Amino acid sequence: MTRPITLSVYQGMCREGDFAANAATCRGVIAEALDRASDFVCFPECFLSGYDSPEAIEAGARRLDSAEVQAFIAETAAHGMVTLVGMARFADDGLYNSQLVIHRGELLGVYDKVCLTGPDADRLGFLPGRSVPVFEAHGVRFAVQICHDSSFPFVAMAARRMGAEVLFSPHNNEIGAQYAHDHRVWVRNCHVGLACQMKMVVARSNIVKFDRPGMIGYGDSFILSPQGVPLAEAGLHRTKLITATVHPEMFGPPCVWADLNEAPAWIRDGWAAARETGV
Repeated sequence: MTRPITLSVYQGMCREGDFAANAATCRGVIAEALDRASDFVCFPECFLSGYDSPEAIEAGARRLDSAEVQAFIAETAAHGMVTLVGMARFADDGLYNSQLVIHRGELLGVYDKVCLTGPDADRLGFLPGRSVPVFEAHGVRFAVQICHDSSFPFVAMAARRMGAEVLFSPHNNEIGAQYAHDHRVWVRNCHVGLACQMKMVVARSNIVKFDRPGMIGYGDSFILSPQGVPLAEAGLHRTKLITATVHPEMFGPPCVWADLNEAPAWIRDGWAAARETGV
């Protein structure tokens, strides 16, 4: 990181299957983030398309070359803020749960969710992503994980090993109300662990939702320092844009007391070698 950067994360409700309405919401949030001089703004998982049913996915999913997606990308030429927004993405080989990374009217790239849940694959028909791209803008390298990816260290570790200092973590957590508290605690602690262990800023963006009986989208979006300390929090059950400024000194002592390269190469790289060899 070459200079301080300002991150914004949106927490709110998307309309299932209504790409146009969700894009309109994004435009309003983008304007608010620009008023805060943000360098980045991140929206939740599948925010443009919706996520709660095969019908919503079918109605809201788009190809990257669709007129609506291309128009949304083109609009960002008017400013320098990086926009990260989720959508169900039709591709030639199938359907992906994707986060678009957009800057100055161009698509920098796409991250496709690697670690799918059972319903992601079996009910919604998503295919798993096969790579962890790392992007660069505003003097910082950054990457994306999506929702269930955060339950494991692998995506974050791959991104960190390629130099990412900021990890965006869009979610779409609509959970049975009786499980929501325990799920929230688990997810938050997973993110704190990733921030500390990987020495990264971790920015989580989640939905809020209340329209299905017995289900709840609770929010709890936040931006964590590499110490795992919240720099900004959206709280529960409310729509909010949160913003925090990250400084280069947060990545070294006395804030962070270790470096991944201090670990011996045989153990640092061993998990990857084991997967390649089947050990």
